[in-house]
Amino acid sequence: MATAFPIPASLQELESSPYNLLPYPHDFDDDDEAARAESFDKLIRLLDSGNRSLSSNGLGLFDVPDGEEDMDAWNDSERIQALYTLVRKSDSLAPAARSRLVKSLCSAVHGLCSALANPGVVMSQQQGTQDGSTSVVSQSFRDALACHIYFLFTLMFLTESKEKLGKSLLGGNGTNGKTKSKGGRSKKSKDPEGDMSAANRSACAEAMHIAAITMCEQKSRLWKRSVPDETVVGLPCRIAYQMLESATGVVARKASSGDEALDMIAATVDSAPCLLNTVVAALVDLLHTYDHMAPLVAELCCKVNEKPTNILATELLREIGRLDTEGDQGGKASGIKNVAPLISELAAVRPRVVLSNLSLLLPHLDSEPYVLRSAIISSIGHILVREDRTLIENEIGDVASEGDGETKKDDGRQIANMGKTRSALFDILCERTRDITSFTRGASLKVLNDLTEKQSVPLDRIMSVTEIAIDRLNDKTVMVRRYAMQLLSSILENNPFLGILNPDIYREKIAEIESYLRHNVPEEILKAKNAALEEAKGDGSGADKELEEIESAALAAAIDDAEASKDSDDLSDAEREFLAKVKGLKFASSAVSFIEIFEGAESSFQSMLMSSNPSDVTEALRFFVKAKHFGLPCALTGMKQALALMWSNENNIQDEVLRAFMEVFVSVPGTEGKELLSENQIAQNFLDLVGEATVSELASIEEALGRLVKKEVIPPDVFSILWTMASQAEGQLRASAMLVLSMAASADPKIVDSAYRLQNLFDAGLGDYTEEHRDWQTARSASCALQRVARAKVDPSSAKYIILDLINERLVAVARGDWCDDTEEDTNAWFCAAEQAINAIFTISPAPEKVSMEILLGHQQCIFGDGSKESHSLRLSRFFFVLGHIALKLLIYTEILSSAVRRANAAKTVKKQESASSGNENKSADDGTTKAGGSDEEDDAIEAELGIAAQAEAETERKVAEISENEIVGRGMISLFTPMLLRVVANEDDAYCSPVLMQSATLALCKCMCISKTFSEKHLPLLFSVLSKAPNEDQDLRANIIIALGDLAFRFPNEVEPYTPKIYACLRDKSTRVRRHTLMVLTHLILNDMVKVKGNVCEIALCLQDNEPRIRDMARLLFHELSKRTNSPIYNLLPDIVSQLSQLHLKQEVFREIMLFLMSFIKKERQNEMLMEKLIQRFPKCTSINQKADLAYCIAQLKVNDKSIKCLNDTFKLYK
Repeated sequence: MATAFPIPASLQELESSPYNLLPYPHDFDDDDEAARAESFDKLIRLLDSGNRSLSSNGLGLFDVPDGEEDMDAWNDSERIQALYTLVRKSDSLAPAARSRLVKSLCSAVHGLCSALANPGVVMSQQQGTQDGSTSVVSQSFRDALACHIYFLFTLMFLTESKEKLGKSLLGGNGTNGKTKSKGGRSKKSKDPEGDMSAANRSACAEAMHIAAITMCEQKSRLWKRSVPDETVVGLPCRIAYQMLESATGVVARKASSGDEALDMIAATVDSAPCLLNTVVAALVDLLHTYDHMAPLVAELCCKVNEKPTNILATELLREIGRLDTEGDQGGKASGIKNVAPLISELAAVRPRVVLSNLSLLLPHLDSEPYVLRSAIISSIGHILVREDRTLIENEIGDVASEGDGETKKDDGRQIANMGKTRSALFDILCERTRDITSFTRGASLKVLNDLTEKQSVPLDRIMSVTEIAIDRLNDKTVMVRRYAMQLLSSILENNPFLGILNPDIYREKIAEIESYLRHNVPEEILKAKNAALEEAKGDGSGADKELEEIESAALAAAIDDAEASKDSDDLSDAEREFLAKVKGLKFASSAVSFIEIFEGAESSFQSMLMSSNPSDVTEALRFFVKAKHFGLPCALTGMKQALALMWSNENNIQDEVLRAFMEVFVSVPGTEGKELLSENQIAQNFLDLVGEATVSELASIEEALGRLVKKEVIPPDVFSILWTMASQAEGQLRASAMLVLSMAASADPKIVDSAYRLQNLFDAGLGDYTEEHRDWQTARSASCALQRVARAKVDPSSAKYIILDLINERLVAVARGDWCDDTEEDTNAWFCAAEQAINAIFTISPAPEKVSMEILLGHQQCIFGDGSKESHSLRLSRFFFVLGHIALKLLIYTEILSSAVRRANAAKTVKKQESASSGNENKSADDGTTKAGGSDEEDDAIEAELGIAAQAEAETERKVAEISENEIVGRGMISLFTPMLLRVVANEDDAYCSPVLMQSATLALCKCMCISKTFSEKHLPLLFSVLSKAPNEDQDLRANIIIALGDLAFRFPNEVEPYTPKIYACLRDKSTRVRRHTLMVLTHLILNDMVKVKGNVCEIALCLQDNEPRIRDMARLLFHELSKRTNSPIYNLLPDIVSQLSQLHLKQEVFREIMLFLMSFIKKERQNEMLMEKLIQRFPKCTSINQKADLAYCIAQLKVNDKSIKCLNDTFKLYK
């Protein structure tokens, strides 16, 4: 055999020249399996014998005496033949034999590498040259090393290919020595062959790793002039690529020896720079093919030699910069989605390298694949974090260093360049928050969030980053909005303004500093200011505004002068203090501007809260929790709005709102509800919350508070503190404390339902203080709390009955208005208290109808008791208000009594049935042959009893209906006052000019109409007459009537139906409030099928272009809900809408926007065809060219198919 062992292109080439190997040695015996196994064993023993010889003699085996040919005595043809046969047939070897082969081959490679690395003293002396330079080993040693490395490579290649084939056959889910047990739980299986195979792979990888390292470190001894043989040095790389293909995870990476594979490639790159291009090409191909390669390649770049530069990372980035992205849809076709992560992974570990080559990547920001743009953005984030740390370290080093002037100048120039680079990168990052793709926008916001959390955002960028985040809250993509809200939360947590963001603190600080600066301006500026003031006053034109401008100009000049001299070393103490105040002013002003950015984003936060996506709501709630902890004013407003979500249909939203409520008002910040605030602080938080809340907000607060009380989260001492405050505090605080107690009592009536607590409630809420100060808010809160108390049972010996009797007397006094002054302000405050007092009377009184009569008689005495023919309008207003509310409560009370009677009758019937059943079961066993006739008689008796019960129930319902229809407003005491009520409402001679009186009387009439169908039908014309004649400025009256008409339409739809067009007409009212209430009422009526929409829908369509956003949104909501119905109401209504809108002579833009929205609901082909035909038929009826243009526009919005084209062709004469 020739001395050289060139690396073959394939294993089969070894059977040709110059190798001329045979598949089997000549003496190979394969007559049977035993002989074949013995022959393989003999070959392995041959290899082991050679390994022992190598271990004993080392490089001495490869010494060539002078004058002899360089022949290989150790790695002879017999050994090579044995290696070829064993490696070629390794798949057919028994597991034990294969393990011995691996062990022998790895031992040979270890021996050769050890001999090369540790040649020994004697060998070193023999091989050394006269000038002492490093000697080069013999050709026979190089051939032996190349031969064994090649066969090890081939064996590993066959093993990795077999492993990969096995995984593909299993569908990509290799078991890795694990099986599924019963129940789906994985467990390790006893697989000796698999364990042996894993051990063999690990041993081969270790041997190849050592070979690669040795060739890298000893290349000067292996090859002349340290120029390596590329075919030999590249073998570890070639198998390393295949090993990395399987390193898909932590376990797989360990199994495939991924760490050793990376070391092999790194060693090859360091030892053979000539293979760099080959390595880069192979790595790029792997990156395109496998999605797990990016982190591995980034780790590889950290292992190569980085002096003077990281050539591998640089070449890889250049290759990425040369990628062709034209026509690539999202990076999926060419594998760019797998290559792109390398940029960010590499920037995370070697940001300097990526920054040096960033110019190669920036052109891809304008390319189509969003994954590439997102990866570049992520890499910029890693670079900015690194640059920020480097900049800080350099600044600290400049302060600490005492170098010469040139060194400091160079350092300053370097810091300036770094600052410019950082600013340019931030500009790119901020610009990409408006990228065309939502993924890139989200990546940009995520990077900004990471920079904020690591405090790497420059102070001069805080404001702009905050504005960007608020702007992205209006993004159309949920993911971007979520990242934007997370960014705002991070900005709050890392704000540079001392944590607390209460604007009042900073405004006070600004006023204090400005006052100091005005009184301590420099002498020259002070003289100039005084001169200007004297000149302005001397001219006689010195207006206050001009004087203020002079003061402001002087202050600005003083500030500019101080900032200009801040670098001077010879400042006096006064100048230093003035400069410190200027810095404090700038800091406080920046803080106020920062807070105002958040305060100006209230609409964006509200849209997030009201979003239909749960993610938006959750992120908004978490933001408000953090904002409350930092003292932002918008937090309390936002939390009040968020509490409306307690009525959401999704339980997770309700839970999130309750959690936010808990963290803001009950628990210590940051403890997630595990640690509560002090009882005093919790009570104060509740009082602040309900202090200025609206009615809807109070309902939501009550729901949240009630749930916390049911869960027993709130300590009992909190309610004790609230009782104390309700008894001792004054004004709003007393009323708020009583209101919070009533809210808590809705979940736990024990808070107020006891004789002791009722006495406290009587003294605090309805006692002398309330009467003396006419505190109607406290009386209202106390009345609300009383509605949580059970109805009193007549028992003169009971302390609870006695105190409730006293409370009843005070409630009557409140309802009569005994303490109310005849002023409009006091009367308006009394209305709410009187309403809740009457509600409380009907809740706790054993005979509320008698108490109601007492209240009405009291009002009558107050109005007409002196015999005068005239009465104060406010007294009459109070009387009508009480009259209407009592009438309505009597109806509700009647229905409650009816329900109680039905429940009692049902319970009585059930009890009789149970008694009859138990009687049948208790019959004696001796009478087991009871005649069937007896049983039938008992069944008939039960059925008769049930018939009587049903008849009694029907009679009860008839009586209730009779009472509602005729007694309450027909023959009862209230009927005595209805003529007077009707006369006031009619106001025929305009004798009643008080708006309060008209509103109160009209509201009372509406309540009475809700009780009786006859009464309602009789006086509906009067009500609509009042609606049409109501003054333009009295929008409250019209809004109240509209709401009342909605209730009447629900209760008596047939009676209200003829007046429906008049209700629709209110959609054109001048008042925004009236239009909003009208649309809300109509929306409920239409969606509940109480009002016909056809014929008047044009009025609702016009609301789509209303000036009020809430009206537009409500109209859109109505049409969206109608589109969900199966009978296609929008399709049926569209022709009428088009005709009516065309006749109103609307602006073309308004008509088209309305129709564009409505036509979007026509999606079925059949509907398109029919609608096109209907619209074409209307062309001959058009009276103007504008109407024809409107029809043509509507037809153009329809989807066209073959039938539509045919219809257009057949009806051409109608529209030509």
